[in-house]
Amino acid sequence: MDLVSIIMPVKNAVPYLGACLASILDQTYGNWELIAVDDHSMDDSKTILVEYAGKDSRIHYLDNSGHGIIDALKTGYKCAKGTYLTRMDADDVMPEDRLAKMVDALCDQSKCIATGQVKYFGDEPISDGYRKYEHWINDINLDGKQWDQVYRECVIASPNWLMRKSELDNIGGFDDLTYPEDYHLVFKWYLSQFKIIVVPHVTLFWREHADRTSRNSEHYQQQAFFNLKIHQFIENDLKSRNLVLWGKNEKTKLTADILKRSGITFHQFDLTNFKKTENLENPQILVGVYPELEERKNLESYLSGLSLSEGKDWWYI
Repeated sequence: MDLVSIIMPVKNAVPYLGACLASILDQTYGNWELIAVDDHSMDDSKTILVEYAGKDSRIHYLDNSGHGIIDALKTGYKCAKGTYLTRMDADDVMPEDRLAKMVDALCDQSKCIATGQVKYFGDEPISDGYRKYEHWINDINLDGKQWDQVYRECVIASPNWLMRKSELDNIGGFDDLTYPEDYHLVFKWYLSQFKIIVVPHVTLFWREHADRTSRNSEHYQQQAFFNLKIHQFIENDLKSRNLVLWGKNEKTKLTADILKRSGITFHQFDLTNFKKTENLENPQILVGVYPELEERKNLESYLSGLSLSEGKDWWYI
């Protein structure tokens, strides 16, 4: 049974840390090490981690050598000894068979990422926006459309993957990540053409609460996501073709601003005149809208009729 290293940044997680640690201790796959890296918590997170480490030799406590999640990941990564590597967040919960299912999913395959389904939970009702994201990320993973829709949202939840540590070593580990770091890591996998293997079961209970870092840090606001993904598009997929931006909304405004600052020439049409795209030779299209299902099917059918393929000729953003 190969060792799995679990790297877990921790910051002010006292209300949730006990449930998270219990879910790791309850794993049916027992050969793991938890590397919990405290990121200068102001509460009793460190005390709890030290206590658990004293009771179970598989749990290791470290102080972050820098500040923030990226430095915490780097700190933990230096000490990881496992054949496999995974991430966890201190406010989330693992189903008891998560590690077993993910390790089994990788089997003898190389250059693969294992992930699974997610389910939000919390003390308050989950908002419609988060439920829509939950359905979207689960659907695209089950459908195998992660790389086709990589520029829309982060296609793999940050605490919901497992891979061989040697293969993460080969692409530089966490060393060159920028925020939002989970999305940047996904782009590294995309650029390196990793295959994604999906466990068709919930492998992460994703806690929603008002104090989540993703809610409160500027590193995870819309501007940061668009700065990352549009620059990644420019570096990875922009060709010498007619670039077209569809839509007139906040997302397309952010995209247009980044393209202009990058010196990229493009055409922009809203949904009343997007068929002007037909007049352009060999277009690449960034679609800045994601309408309801029926309208989305019509839009995708239109693009297919132009012999344009998602993930090659056009992308949702």
